[in-house]
Amino acid sequence: MLFPGSRYAAIEVVEVADPDGTRRRTLVTRRVPRTPGVLEYVVLDGERLDHLAARFYSDPQKYWLILDANPEELDPFRLMRPGRRIRIPRDRTAPR
Repeated sequence: MLFPGSRYAAIEVVEVADPDGTRRRTLVTRRVPRTPGVLEYVVLDGERLDHLAARFYSDPQKYWLILDANPEELDPFRLMRPGRRIRIPRDRTAPR
């Protein structure tokens, strides 16, 4: 079940067959949109993605916006190394 407002809510659900023939439903790979208009930020010791999301978006559950803006690093723990420069995008989920 996908919750309304989820970043996956608009993603197509497809049925696929496993090698043994078992069929299951899954989501099509989500395309990460380009993130223009970003702030460059230097990670401080002890910071976490949810803390940054709370600070910049007033919602710790929007940490995934920061992950989407930094696709070169798939490991969120490596992304948050102190001293690393990361991109903080605008909140594209906010009403305009």
